[in-house]
Amino acid sequence: MSDQISLVKLSVDQFVRTATSSQRKKTAAQKLVKEYGPILDRFNDVVFITDEEGYFVFVNKASKQRTGIPPEIFIGRHFTELVDPKYHEFAKINFQKVLNGEKIVPPIEMERQKASGEKITKEVNWKILSGDNGDTFVMGVSRDVTDRKLAQEALKSARDELEIRVKERTAELQKANELLEKQIEERIRAEEKLKESEEKYRGLFENAGDAVFIVETESGIILDANRQTEQLTGRSRQEVIGMHQSQLHPSQDFEYYTQKFQKHIKNDLVFDLEAEVVKKNGSVVPVFICSNLIDLQGKKVIQGIFRDISKEKIISDLKGELEARRMVNKAKAIIAKRYKLNDSDAMRLLQKESRKQSLKLKEVAQAVISSKFILD
Repeated sequence: MSDQISLVKLSVDQFVRTATSSQRKKTAAQKLVKEYGPILDRFNDVVFITDEEGYFVFVNKASKQRTGIPPEIFIGRHFTELVDPKYHEFAKINFQKVLNGEKIVPPIEMERQKASGEKITKEVNWKILSGDNGDTFVMGVSRDVTDRKLAQEALKSARDELEIRVKERTAELQKANELLEKQIEERIRAEEKLKESEEKYRGLFENAGDAVFIVETESGIILDANRQTEQLTGRSRQEVIGMHQSQLHPSQDFEYYTQKFQKHIKNDLVFDLEAEVVKKNGSVVPVFICSNLIDLQGKKVIQGIFRDISKEKIISDLKGELEARRMVNKAKAIIAKRYKLNDSDAMRLLQKESRKQSLKLKEVAQAVISSKFILD
C-alpha cells in the first residue's frame, strides 16, 4: 500500500512539473509575440516564430497575403504540416541544426504548387530566439524566390549556350580550311546561330529579375542596361547608358570602387561584391554585385548583375535589434534580482550607467551579464 501511495505521489509531482513547464513556455511565447509581433507584421515576407518543438506561436500578417489563410489558423500547428512530405526529413534536420546552435545553417529551398497549378520556389531562413527564462524559440523567414531562381537559371543557360556556340564555331572554322566553299557555308551557318543566340540573350537580359549592366572594360562607360536598372537607380535607361560605372556608387567611395573595377579586369575572374548604389534622388540602396568578363559581339565587356538586398539588410538589422533587447532584458533581470529592484528601476539603473560610462546600452548590458563590472 505504501508503494502505491509513493507511485501516485510521483505521478502527481511529474504532472505538476509538466503543467508548470508548459504554462511557463506559453507565457514566454506570449511575451515574445507581444514584444516583436508588431515589428514583424510590417514585413512583406512571411515571418513566423515556433517553439523548440516546431509548433507555431506566431505568424505575421503577410502570411494571409501569400497563402490566403489567416495567421491564427497556423498557431499550434507543426511547421511540417505546411511542407511537402518529400522535404520533411530535410526540413527537420535543418531545424535541428539551428536548435543545436550551428552558426552556419544554409536556407531551405522548397518547391510548392499553388492552387492555380503554378509551381513556386520558397526559401526559408531560420534564427534562434531566446526567451527571458532561457526558453528557446526559432524565427523563420519564408520568401518567394521563384523569379530569382528562374533568372539565374536562364542566365546560366545563356552563358553555357554561348560557350557551346563558340566552341562549335571554332571547330567549324578549323575544318573550313579544306575547301573555300565549305568555309563560306559554315561561316554563314555560324553567323545565323550566333544571331539566334544573341537574340535569346537579349530576351533574358531584358527580362532578368535583377538589374544588369554592360560596361566597357577600357573606359568604364556603361554600354547597355536592362529595364530593372531603372527601378534600382531611379534613372531612365537613356540616362544610365553613357554614365561612368563609378557614378552608380557614393562619390566618397570613388577610389574604392575604381580599384575593385581595375582588379576585376586584370584578374579576369567572376567578381562578387556587396556594395551601395546611389539613386537619382540621393537615397542609397544596398546591393550584391556578381560580375564577369564576357565577349559580346567580339568585344570584351563586363556583365554586372546587381541584386537589391534592402530586405536582407532589414532582416539583419532586426536580428541585431532583437539580440540587443534580449541582452538588455537579461541584464535588467540580473540587476533586479541583485539589488531587489522592480523592472523600471533596474532599467533606469542600466541607462544611468550607460550615460556615465559613455557606452551603448547593449555594451553595458553585456558587461553586467559577463560580470565585468558591478553597477553602483
